[in-house]
Amino acid sequence: MAIRSILFGPGRPSAETEGVAEPEYFQDLNLDRIAEAVAKAGEDPGLVSCLRLPSRDVRLIGFRQEIFRNLEDPRVREAAERFTAANARIRRRLELVGRMKHPPQANRWFLDLVLEHAAVVTALAEELEEAGATAPGLKALCDDMAAYARGDSLTRLRDQARDLRDRLEKTRYDLLLRGDKVTLARHDPEARFDYIERVLATFERFRTGTEEGPSPVRPPEPGLDRVEAGVLDLVVELFPDVFRDLAAFRAANGEFLPADVVRAERELRFYLGYLAHLAPLREAGLPVCYPVVSATDKTLLARDVFDLALAAERVRRGEPVVVNDVELSGAERVIVVSGPNQGGKTTFSRAFGQLYHLAALGCPVPGSEVRVFLPDRIFTHYERAESLEGLTSKLEDELLRARAILDRATSGSVIILNEIFTSTTADDARALSESLLASVSRLDALCLWVSFVDELSEAGLEAGSVVSMVGTVEAGEARTYKMVRRPPDGRAYARTLVERHGLTRARLAERIL
Repeated sequence: MAIRSILFGPGRPSAETEGVAEPEYFQDLNLDRIAEAVAKAGEDPGLVSCLRLPSRDVRLIGFRQEIFRNLEDPRVREAAERFTAANARIRRRLELVGRMKHPPQANRWFLDLVLEHAAVVTALAEELEEAGATAPGLKALCDDMAAYARGDSLTRLRDQARDLRDRLEKTRYDLLLRGDKVTLARHDPEARFDYIERVLATFERFRTGTEEGPSPVRPPEPGLDRVEAGVLDLVVELFPDVFRDLAAFRAANGEFLPADVVRAERELRFYLGYLAHLAPLREAGLPVCYPVVSATDKTLLARDVFDLALAAERVRRGEPVVVNDVELSGAERVIVVSGPNQGGKTTFSRAFGQLYHLAALGCPVPGSEVRVFLPDRIFTHYERAESLEGLTSKLEDELLRARAILDRATSGSVIILNEIFTSTTADDARALSESLLASVSRLDALCLWVSFVDELSEAGLEAGSVVSMVGTVEAGEARTYKMVRRPPDGRAYARTLVERHGLTRARLAERIL
């Protein structure tokens, strides 16, 4: 019986999660760092690909959210963690078995792994049921694992393995030691000899030595040294039938681990890894919630949001994290963010973009309350250093990138523009920005634009499509990293020019004195 996907839902084809290309916007929004952190927490590098597959299917998002919620129950989560840990151990040992050069040892390990696999899938089904798994995806997984455990294929495999194990446990033999020579014979129940002292003396040379003692003998494979491997070879000669059947069992069932079970493990790791990544942030008091999503309503309501990648670093260092609110409603589509340099505007833009991507994965998102639109695509345009090897100027490169976004974006897209057109004059930057804003507005796409052109937020105020947010400062121009919804104060670009030309109060004081 096939095991239904808990990542793509019942009745939906499972997308390939191996080798998914990184979206263009990933590094701009620090999503690559989030994906790597989740993969590390989930102990599976392949999870990076799972974090690259957003969806616009509202039902699928709800399906995943229910699984996340259910896995927040410690009993359900612990059952899933035991399964993933045990299944990973089986896969690692199977790889080790494949590298073993001593067939009898490899075959015996293989037998144990078959029996452990049968026990693991049975335990997952039982433990999920006992823990009260309620999410449809986890209930389906529980039912499918139980059906697989009871099915003819696994039952027959388990019975064969148990029979071989019982036969192996009944093998009895005696070690005969004459000087350095070791021979074996079938066990004689009438024999009454105490070989303990002789065995210890004979094998003393193979014990791990001290600085004064002999050097340790390196075993040829894990679990057996050369003497043990030789003894096992003699046992095989004594009981050829059972070891021949053991070898045939492995040859016939070498691929016993179903791909569906391996996929189920990886999909569980996606959920467990993401929750594990969030755990330190929650412990630090940062809010996380399950967003309300829509594929049609472009309303944005986000309370106490923050950059997940930056927050993870700051929490790890014991530093505070600033949260912000952002909202779009009605005809509002564009947010123009202005304010002082190094005031948190770029971080705010990343938090904005992360919301849309993480919500489209079905994941809990940073924030205490979030309502968000599911975009068809996300586009980013962040400032890049001018390349000396390129044939275009920085301004020309920025214009070409902006043109490429407009050519591909639709009314269902999200566009994030960050500090572009800084290499030209103020007048030219304003003219270019207003032209680009008009094109974005005609698309009716959602957009956040970090810009030093304060007048940009006034361009669409009459239509009500553009709103302004400003980074605030305290007395003495100390950055608060808080963004508030209000008209720009006209100081952002002035501050940029003053700093660029070394005309700040501090720099002037240094030069005068």
